[in-house]
Amino acid sequence: MKSSLISIAIFVMALLAASCQPQPTAFTEAQKAAIADSAKAVVQLMLTHADKLDFVAYFNDYSPDPDARYIENGLLYPSLDAMKKAYADFKPLFESLKNKPEAWDMIVLSSDAVVITMPSHFNFKPKGLPEYRGQYVWTGVVQRRNGKWAIIQSHESWLNPEQVMAALMPPPPKQSPKK
Repeated sequence: MKSSLISIAIFVMALLAASCQPQPTAFTEAQKAAIADSAKAVVQLMLTHADKLDFVAYFNDYSPDPDARYIENGLLYPSLDAMKKAYADFKPLFESLKNKPEAWDMIVLSSDAVVITMPSHFNFKPKGLPEYRGQYVWTGVVQRRNGKWAIIQSHESWLNPEQVMAALMPPPPKQSPKK
């Protein structure tokens, strides 16, 4: 009898403990849409700055926090500053750039976090070279930190990255045949 009472007491305590856990918030579709739209606006602004070749403003909504992570085509940047430097090094090569998102796939994780996957087309015109058209997929986590939305993680993958890089570089000079 004593072991039965102990078992029942443990079961009741387990139920009480489970009922005290925070319950996930169920959002209405309208609430989810509003949260997703506010996170999407951050990424849209990022693209607007990229299309203007304003790579300083491009990073305005990227988090400089040490736990933020930024990846491009398998390269993990050690910091936001390293990513900014890479973009600053490429800026002089561009005459124009245009990003064209095909879709905005968004998952609302909470009222303060959204995951966005954005397949896109892009075209750029390097100075003195032909225009290049390509595709990429950008995925990011946008989180509200200190009352402001920030991109805390992103991963961009280009289709045929070797062709993208080749399009930015002039062809090697032709060598005269040896006599």
